[in-house]
Amino acid sequence: MVRRACESPSSSAAFLRLALLSALLACGACKHERSKTLDEQAHRPKLAPLKADSWLVDLDVPGFGKSALAVPLGAKAPRPIVIALHGSADRPEWACAALRSIAGPAPFVLCPRGVPRADFASTDVRYTFGSADDTARELRAALAELKRRYDVYVAPGPVVFSGFELGADQVAFIAPQEPAFFSRLLLIEPSPASWSTSQAALFGPAGGQRVLFAFGPTHRAELSLRAVLTSRAGAESRSVFLGEGAVTLEAPTRQLLSQNWAWLAAPVKPLVSMVNPVGNAVSAGRPIAPELVEQ
Repeated sequence: MVRRACESPSSSAAFLRLALLSALLACGACKHERSKTLDEQAHRPKLAPLKADSWLVDLDVPGFGKSALAVPLGAKAPRPIVIALHGSADRPEWACAALRSIAGPAPFVLCPRGVPRADFASTDVRYTFGSADDTARELRAALAELKRRYDVYVAPGPVVFSGFELGADQVAFIAPQEPAFFSRLLLIEPSPASWSTSQAALFGPAGGQRVLFAFGPTHRAELSLRAVLTSRAGAESRSVFLGEGAVTLEAPTRQLLSQNWAWLAAPVKPLVSMVNPVGNAVSAGRPIAPELVEQ
């Protein structure tokens, strides 16, 4: 009986040696990263507890209306940003309150105002959004002002970008402009057309990481499919069915979304570069692009 080359003792030993070398390299790199992280934490300046007049404040945005901002009161370390775009006849304060309930007290929650609607009385002012390009300009100005005002309390890096109805459509249009920064999306009752099958295929390869789709019965089948296609293309996704009634941001919706928040917001650890057992380089995963908000 002739033994195949891949079954020979010398080949098996070489394979095992390469596998062991790969494991040792990975272990050493992981220890280095942990040591680097601990060292950075040890040398990070301690911050006084963050104070504000209220948990919800106005943020002046040059050239635009005031954004609402939910502040992480008492923060002693840099905190991440959550962005919340409201619906078509809504208020940013309502969006901030909903996302604060969903995300908890840790992050900044930034809620751009948009533009006032002329068809509501002055006693019941409501807001909508213009074009996605207009909203993107407002959002970038608001992010810059948030960084200017709160400085070291703002953590660098990607954000969670959320939207409700029209706001979700705007998120879907804006996120591809900086998918490595707008890498985590919460789309609540978006139009299926705003997250096309081609966009589902491109978001992950461009740097997007996770998408949480939340929806009622109207577009349930289409959005469930979009979630599947998004996952297959490389960005993790989940679907949350919000029930048979009209979609709102009332307590039942907030509770369902808060149950998925830890998954959506948790950092994705990049894989460690290494050599596989046959000597070929193994991908280290997608790097995070340079931050839009810099430390």
